[in-house]
Amino acid sequence: MSTDQQDRNPRDLNLYAPLPDYVRHQQAHAASLSAVPLDPVTQTFVPGFVTAQVSSDYNARQVYNAKVKDKVLMLDNPAKESADKKERKQNRRGTRRMTAREKREKKVYEVPADCQDYALFIPLHNLWLQYVEELFGRQGNAITHAQKLVKADYHGAIMTVVRSKCHSYIGVTGIMVQETENLFRIVTEQNRIKAVPKAASVFSFKVRNEVYTIYGNHIRYRAAERAAKKFKAKPTIDL
Repeated sequence: MSTDQQDRNPRDLNLYAPLPDYVRHQQAHAASLSAVPLDPVTQTFVPGFVTAQVSSDYNARQVYNAKVKDKVLMLDNPAKESADKKERKQNRRGTRRMTAREKREKKVYEVPADCQDYALFIPLHNLWLQYVEELFGRQGNAITHAQKLVKADYHGAIMTVVRSKCHSYIGVTGIMVQETENLFRIVTEQNRIKAVPKAASVFSFKVRNEVYTIYGNHIRYRAAERAAKKFKAKPTIDL
């Protein structure tokens, strides 16, 4: 290492500082490699490079002072967004969620009349039985199973209304096809959809030869909210 390199203060090593003598000597010997000339005034690389690239039709010094001097420059090309990502952003900006009123008007949550067929939902019930088997696992008892069922998804379960303040609902049996915060929609073997409110109703269903009872007043939540809720044991006034 030369004496000039050793004596040089590291704080002086910035982009616009004059180059050390050993670099200028190397620059002179590298003329055959088409090196960019240094700025004749400041003897620094950047001004010389910019002024050498500017067309003769423009004032090179004025261009350097206006566009480069004392400014932060990107020396590498920034990553460009893909066409798919741009398209997804545009689609998100153009979409709008439907209001509750619009959903009711368009009957988004209503099961079409041609789909109110009990036989169509039997495969859904078979999937629900497999889901409950995985939920229960190989170990456990009726108490732990009941705790899991409180948070479980009931779509596909064969439910029976065993008690209700509205006597017309008592005895309704079928596959639960839709759950909201306050009611169950059940398709019966007569191919009809019954909307049974959870409030003041008691439902039962059978799993592994065990009959479980669910009090509708305790599960008046949306399915997603119920899955994350911590339930506590509390007394229930019988209907």
